[in-house]
Formats: sequence, structure tokens, C-alpha cells
Amino acid sequence: MKMNYHLNIKMFIFPFSKNKNMEQIVDFPDPADYQYPEELKLPDGTILMGRTYAESGIIMNRKKWKLYITYERIDKDPDNPRPIVRSTQNGIIYRMPPDSITQSIAGYIKENPGCTPEEVMGFILAWVQSEGVDLSNEDRMFGWASYVYDAISLLAIYGLIRIEK
Repeated sequence: MKMNYHLNIKMFIFPFSKNKNMEQIVDFPDPADYQYPEELKLPDGTILMGRTYAESGIIMNRKKWKLYITYERIDKDPDNPRPIVRSTQNGIIYRMPPDSITQSIAGYIKENPGCTPEEVMGFILAWVQSEGVDLSNEDRMFGWASYVYDAISLLAIYGLIRIEK
């Protein structure tokens, strides 16, 4: 009996490559442990967070720029600590970090379309203070503010919010 070793590769590859349910989920970076470059830039080259405040567009324009959500939630579990969202800008599916600050920023922008970075900052800082965080120390306040601006910048860079300049 002669064995036929020729296999139809399509038979093995096609079913998997055409499976629409096998979309890749990318982990959205957690701002707390993200390896930040010297500058955070939008794809159009706009510097959001630079080396100094003067070079940081998100800070210098915090009262002017408007923020809008550009994602849709895919998972329907409101208790999921890491929601799954799809960017309507680039189509990429992200698993959000288990970071309540980033998720609260996105939630605030969703509930208040056209809000400014300054309004988001005020909301987040009031919230963390209500949770018992003492922001009377300048260094601690600066740390929280930097974290919020970094998180807003990452949301914009990854296509989950749009900044209208």
C-alpha cells in the first residue's frame, strides 16, 4: 500500500484564518508601570507630554482642548475589572488595565463629551481626595496630576479618546 504524504495545507489553515471570533486582544498599558519615552506624541506629531510643562500640549492647553470617547465596549459584563473595548479610530481591541484611575478618566469623558483635560483632572483629584488621599503635599499633588495627564495621553495615543484642538 502506497501512502500519500501530500497534505492539503488549505484544509488545516483555512478554518482558522477565516474565524472571525479569533480577534487579537491587546493589553492597554497600565500608566503606573508603562515604560515612558521622553515624549508622548499623537500620530500627527502633536506632543502631549514633553520633557517640560512648556513642551506638554495636554498641560498647556488643558482649558482649551476638548476630549471625546472613540471606543465601544465589547464585553457586556459591568463587573469585569478589565473591560474589553474596541477603538473606533483604529479598530484595535484592548483589554483595559485593572486601574480605576484610567477607567474613571474614560468613564468621565464618556459621560461628559467635550470636557477639557482640566475638568477631567478636577474630577479625578476630587475623587481621590474623597477616598482619603491627602493632596496637601505639593509633590504628592504633582505625582497625581502627572499620572492623570499620562493616562489621558495614553488613551489618546492608543485611539480610545480623540482630542479636538
